[in-house]
Amino acid sequence: MTAIMEPTVITTEAAEPAVDTSKFDFSLLVGRELTLFSGQYPGRPLKSKVVVARGGEIAIDRGGGAGLIDNLVNNQPVTVRVEYKGQQVTMPATLKRTGNSGCRLILGEKVMPLSRRRFPRALMCRPVKLAVMPVATFQRSKLAHLRWMQTVTVDVSAGGTLIDFSSALEYPTYLFLHLDLEEILLPALVLGQVRHSLPMDAGHFRVGVEFIVREARDKHFSIVTLKQLPAQVFEFDELKRQTFNKTVMAWMHDNERK
Repeated sequence: MTAIMEPTVITTEAAEPAVDTSKFDFSLLVGRELTLFSGQYPGRPLKSKVVVARGGEIAIDRGGGAGLIDNLVNNQPVTVRVEYKGQQVTMPATLKRTGNSGCRLILGEKVMPLSRRRFPRALMCRPVKLAVMPVATFQRSKLAHLRWMQTVTVDVSAGGTLIDFSSALEYPTYLFLHLDLEEILLPALVLGQVRHSLPMDAGHFRVGVEFIVREARDKHFSIVTLKQLPAQVFEFDELKRQTFNKTVMAWMHDNERK
């Protein structure tokens, strides 16, 4: 299995820099809900509760995640998301089995605060098709000849999406994206930029992608490149993003009541 590496985080959504795990009092998490992301179940956020937390270790309820947590393979890398003092944080960890009754998370060295993001993220597993955009050589006539790949989202917001992918995509890679969200309308084709990649299990990465709105296009592309891009990728503007954000929030509210 792939060893946990310290994730690279580059974001324009005002995410704070990573903080040493030693500065957190994880005993405050006992009884709280956490979300686990594993390459064993790509695109499936697994919810559980913290049973015990001390030092750099957390013991969780193995019966959570609709029973899937109890099936997780020992010694695999995972990503943990939890609320700490009113702030959403995420951190890499290694899952450890303890006999027949326990499931521990050995936390990595860094914790990444996320609560200052501009847009709330909905945990939503949906199909997404993507193609890497070769900025230096892209021509509109070659759009149909790009290599399109299909995967799933982990979460979605008006600012971007977190996807499960089979390889690392590094900043500042640009992507053409088609998300099949069903309940939440989004233009058929949008542009995104990779902001960070986090290694999971062998062959899986969590890749954060920021959507590029029409108002920001000049900051990303030259005039020559803009002339080659299809007009529909910039249908997603600030007004549509705000509408999309309201729809995401309504979807989250409705699903919290189910």
